[in-house]
Amino acid sequence: MIFKDLAHEQFYEGNVIRTHRQHDPYRKALFYLLGLTEDTRRNINDLYNFKEDSIRLEGLNEGWQTGTTSRLTRLAFNLYTGYTGESEEDARYYSPYYLFDNGLLPYFFEAVKLRYPSYASDLSQSWVGFQPFAVNSNDAWNELEQ
Repeated sequence: MIFKDLAHEQFYEGNVIRTHRQHDPYRKALFYLLGLTEDTRRNINDLYNFKEDSIRLEGLNEGWQTGTTSRLTRLAFNLYTGYTGESEEDARYYSPYYLFDNGLLPYFFEAVKLRYPSYASDLSQSWVGFQPFAVNSNDAWNELEQ
C-alpha cells in the first residue's frame, strides 16, 4: 500500500482501528481517501459519524471543501456505500471523468484496490496480457491475427 505521507498513514491506521473494523474493505477505502489531505483529516467529524458508524453526506456541502477534497470525498462515499448523489444530475460528478482529474489519481486507484481486494489481489493475471503492436511493423493487421 502506498501513502502520500506519514500523516496520511497515521490517519488511515488510527481511524480503521478506532472503528474496530480492521478487516472491512469499505472503511479501509473510506479512511484511506479521507486521510489524503489535511482538510479532510481536520474535518473528519463533518464526514464521518463515529458514534453512529456512518458517513455524513452533509459533509459534501461544507464550506471548507475544495475541488480536490470534494472529489476525494465523493469517491470515498461512493466506495463506502455506492452513493452517487441525490439526483441523476449529481451522478455525473461521481464518474471517473470528474473524479480522477487531479494529482491524487494513484491514491484513488489504491483506494479502489482496498475496496475490492479479491479482484486486486493479483493484477498480473493472464487476462491482463495485452501485447502492443510491434514498433516497426509494416502491417498492423498481421499483428492482430497472431
